[in-house]
Amino acid sequence: MNPVDYPEDQSLAAAKALNGRVSVACLPCRSRHVRCDAQQPICIRCSSEGRTCQYVKSRRGGLNRAKLAERRRAHNSGGATTGSPSYASADSRSPELAVGQESPATGENSSILSQGLSVLASESEASDLEGEHGTPNSITDIEFSSVASDFLVKLYYKHFHRCHPCALPQNNLQQYYEKTPEEGSPPLMIAVMRFIGSLYSYPDLTPQLQEKVIEGFQAAKKLAPDPFLAQCHLLYSIALYWCAEKVKSREEIDAGIEIALNLGMNRCEFASEHGRGDPVLEESFRRIWWQLFCIDAWYAAIKRAPTFALCEVDTDTDLPCEEDEYESGLIPTPKTLDDFDSREFAPENQNFSSFAYLIGATRSIALALSAGSPDASSWLSPKTIAEVDAIIDGWFLLLPKSKREVLKEGSVVDELIFQAEMAVHANLIALHRPFSRLPFHPLEGVSSCLVEPPKRLPVKVSETAHTQRCLQSIEAQLQLLVLPIQPFRRSPFTVCMMAACTHTLLAAIKVLFSGRQLAVARHQLRLVIGYIKALAKVWPQGVKNLEEIQLIAQEVLSRKNESPRRTPPEKVNASSQKPPVVDGAPCIEGLDNWVNPVITLENPDSLSAYWNFSNDFQPDAPIWFSSY
Repeated sequence: MNPVDYPEDQSLAAAKALNGRVSVACLPCRSRHVRCDAQQPICIRCSSEGRTCQYVKSRRGGLNRAKLAERRRAHNSGGATTGSPSYASADSRSPELAVGQESPATGENSSILSQGLSVLASESEASDLEGEHGTPNSITDIEFSSVASDFLVKLYYKHFHRCHPCALPQNNLQQYYEKTPEEGSPPLMIAVMRFIGSLYSYPDLTPQLQEKVIEGFQAAKKLAPDPFLAQCHLLYSIALYWCAEKVKSREEIDAGIEIALNLGMNRCEFASEHGRGDPVLEESFRRIWWQLFCIDAWYAAIKRAPTFALCEVDTDTDLPCEEDEYESGLIPTPKTLDDFDSREFAPENQNFSSFAYLIGATRSIALALSAGSPDASSWLSPKTIAEVDAIIDGWFLLLPKSKREVLKEGSVVDELIFQAEMAVHANLIALHRPFSRLPFHPLEGVSSCLVEPPKRLPVKVSETAHTQRCLQSIEAQLQLLVLPIQPFRRSPFTVCMMAACTHTLLAAIKVLFSGRQLAVARHQLRLVIGYIKALAKVWPQGVKNLEEIQLIAQEVLSRKNESPRRTPPEKVNASSQKPPVVDGAPCIEGLDNWVNPVITLENPDSLSAYWNFSNDFQPDAPIWFSSY
């Protein structure tokens, strides 16, 4: 049962009324973000559900509430200011935020900082967040000798690293930083990791942690740039973008790109020349370069920009290895970009890593961006679209058997293949939708993930074929979304990858589907919006994207604007529903002026296989590339 739908029994309600807000919660209640009455040894909720009730051992030195109140009175009588939180110093540039101490101003009803930090983890995973040294009393009292047990760094690796795996593996982190002085990139990297980690479970710490990141970048200006400084700019850029600081995010990735190019990280020799003979370090340098390339391309894809900074840069940097090889430290001889570009001639047993296929997908997207830009002279050419299709379809066709299934044994999701397929399908939708019968709504122009829809379309195109390509990509994305993993653990870029799916699905709901297909499509729309909601709980920009999609959906599906239900497809005379023509080309001004006609086919059920989903959103027929 969903925690938010949990029916509170009378005993629990009575406990809440009696005790009000409690300063401790058991791990099961904490992990599900539900109210706990803090009864020990077992709370009422766990007792009623038959769960194992566990509490984190207090780190407050054994002080009970009475002793805490006595300490507070003594502190206040000593002249402490009661109107502000507890900081290390009033004039410090980056005040140290006390964790686990109650603010004199708020007392027993204080915020999460005075109640103990909420743990965003399952019961079985909760102990992973404890760390050998427990939760620190401030955001800066972690020594570098214990960085591997830093609970914020652990959150970074648990949730974020798997999505953008360019940092050193967690097992190698401690070893590397013990060999480096505590200045420059090492402490800055830890500061960036802690900042990102805080977004998942400790948002109250985020502003103070961000101050430490800013201080770290200021200090790094006095030192010679290195690959890890480029990595810091890259990771910080991602976090800033999805914290709705897009201008600053662009500045950060530009700084990272400049450092990488000045260092020559686009050369295959760079890793071996600067890796100190450490294969893991060399692999990390390769990953930093390629992650810069992918993220820069994704920023361009969000804006449908025709190019991006690293698009035209010559590179022969070797490709990353598999994730398990990276984590284990057993780095094989790296494969080259030329090897990947000639993979159609390679023997069947020569596979590439998931990261390599993500890079290949991103390069395909770069070609689609240049072809699909309104500035491109051949943008409206069906021939150009067919050429891009050949590139992307070739990527799918050459996926080896080991990469075709995103869900691996043990319910492990291949995150990088997931991202690659989501990104490719998002761009296929963006490329084909202007040629399809799935109209744009004027409100789509407010979306942060899409540009204003085109005003004119070519006259003679196979609308049915382009519509099918859109529907197939929507279905493929939906199948990826129902894989068994918590949505908030996805890359935040998944939000914009889903936006193309959502807007096009709305158009299909409005003008194409009826009956069971319509009912199922509405459930699928709820799935996508729910997914974005989960990501929005971590990333502030996701909240804006969610509001935009909800606004567009409410307008598109509004009953007051809905035209009468049309005749079934087999009875529609398509020639009677042509759009207005301006200068020889159909002009789309939005749903209010023209709605694309329902698809008319000789067999009106020919598309039903793509949308004949069961209740758990699993299709009855395989998706279009499943036979590759």
